Amino acid sequence: MVLKRQKGKRIETKTLKSLLRRDNIDLNQTMTVYRESVAFYIQVINQHPEYIDLSQAEMRQAYEQLTLGDSALYPFLYSDMPRDLRWDVISTACGHYKAWKSNYENWKKKEEKRLAQSIKKNKKHTPHKPPVLPTEVYDNPTYYKTSMFKEDTGNSVILKIRKDNAWAWVKFHYSSYFYDSAWTKGCPTLVFKKDGTCWINWTLERYHDATGGLKALQDERVCSVDIDLDGDVISTLSILEPDVNGEVKEVSRTFIKGHASHVRRRKRELGKIAKKMTATATVAKGFASKYWEKISNREKSEGYRIASEIVNFAKKHHSKVIVFEYLNNLRPQKGKYSARSNQKRAYWLKSKIFEFVKYIARTKFNILTSRVSPKDTSKFSAIDGSLMMRTSDNQVAELIAAVPRVWENFLNTEGYHPGTIAVAFSGYMIHSGLNAARNIGMKFYQRYKTEKLKFVSLQLAH
Repeated sequence: MVLKRQKGKRIETKTLKSLLRRDNIDLNQTMTVYRESVAFYIQVINQHPEYIDLSQAEMRQAYEQLTLGDSALYPFLYSDMPRDLRWDVISTACGHYKAWKSNYENWKKKEEKRLAQSIKKNKKHTPHKPPVLPTEVYDNPTYYKTSMFKEDTGNSVILKIRKDNAWAWVKFHYSSYFYDSAWTKGCPTLVFKKDGTCWINWTLERYHDATGGLKALQDERVCSVDIDLDGDVISTLSILEPDVNGEVKEVSRTFIKGHASHVRRRKRELGKIAKKMTATATVAKGFASKYWEKISNREKSEGYRIASEIVNFAKKHHSKVIVFEYLNNLRPQKGKYSARSNQKRAYWLKSKIFEFVKYIARTKFNILTSRVSPKDTSKFSAIDGSLMMRTSDNQVAELIAAVPRVWENFLNTEGYHPGTIAVAFSGYMIHSGLNAARNIGMKFYQRYKTEKLKFVSLQLAH
């Protein structure tokens, strides 16, 4: 960590990914030595696990005494490795061992339960395979402190690498995007990709005012978001603000459009893949990889576009929290391959929007995100709690709004089902996404308050 902790401040961290231009310089030796060293120390820790719970400095010293020097119990092959990189190796190895140990303990508890059930049912017990301590790792070296890198200019840096069985300083050039001056650059990590490219990822840190958590923001302005998977409107946003009288008022609202064209392109590509699968007897690994890559890139781009619009709208209206529904259990329905795949990616996009919003809002503007239960957010009115019927037909909506008897017949015959228009028995009509967004925001406020809050319908809300 480059920045020091300060009272009333929190440290936000993100990664600056930069493409490293190697100019025919071989970095495979550095990566091989690092990964072999991590695997070596994992085995040493397995033989002496009593030191892993010590403080970081004591733990490093204990394992160095076992592996370095003339009287080393387990001589370290790369004893000339720089100290700071060796410390990173030991810490990484401890992380691997602790993860394996935790998985192994969980496996033992599960096997005890399975054994008890087998004995109770008088059945033969066949144990599952236990987790195995890794003997081969694929970690990337992090260059802590300036003993491993120096003279960083923003587009070039001198790194210490393994070359001709020795450690040497070599200058590299890299290209990266521009970042705000409020961020402080920290330590780099060398990352090798499967396509053969090498990246140097820098840690960026900055100070943000401490928010005190979601509970401390229960009386602040929030931006509630309802995400719809059908139609051109993908998101409905409502800015809500409570007052001292227990009333919640809507300050502003907007609709994020332009999603229908993205869905059409997705369906077109999935249809082409489905036709190729029908015409192909055997679908091998890498089948239609270009189509899948195109679909994946579009999904990420669309998710980032929607997330950016949500965050910018929340920032514009000085919201402290962005509230979503918790919908992680969505599963596509059974059916044709292309239809099922389209629904699957629509659900994936819905979850990605939340992840992108959470990251962008926190790192850029210090806005927190929260999720609430989706129960009855679309079924009842945010104003008076009355039951809402939904339909996408404007003529049907106007009819059931004008005639209460038709509303009741519609309820008995059609039941509750999705639609873009929500109609109450009293004749009140509203966009179903806007009504859901208001309920989502109300649920956030009600989570931390014992008294019942009331949504007040202003001129903006009609």
